[in-house]
Amino acid sequence: MIKINSSWTLAVAAAVGVCALAGCNQRESTNETAKDVADARQDANANVAEERREAADVATEGAEERAAAEYDVAVAQADGQRKIAKEKCETLGSDSQKACKDQADAAYESAKAQAQSTLDAVKRSGSAMVESPPASTTPGN
Repeated sequence: MIKINSSWTLAVAAAVGVCALAGCNQRESTNETAKDVADARQDANANVAEERREAADVATEGAEERAAAEYDVAVAQADGQRKIAKEKCETLGSDSQKACKDQADAAYESAKAQAQSTLDAVKRSGSAMVESPPASTTPGN
């Protein structure tokens, strides 16, 4: 009897899992999507505004601190754009929706990599300035 219940439990769990996975790429109505896009846009704007406030707080600090703050702003913008794009994908059918969401993720990763590249360049230029002595301190002058 235990074996039958165990098999039954496994079958039910598998069915629930399949239904849950199938629901991931279900098409939404245009009205639902419009509301979700508006919510995502509002959240994105709030997150970017918060990062900009934090960036303003470090505006008088060193280049690395400012660059790190600008990185945070850029990532917040990219994340907001990704969330908005993914919400817009919700009106598409399953395969198209997945491709649309993958494209949104790829654009986010690209923007994030660009922001990281800019941050790394600032860090490299800052450390190069620290490592090389100023020209006016050469002996004999």
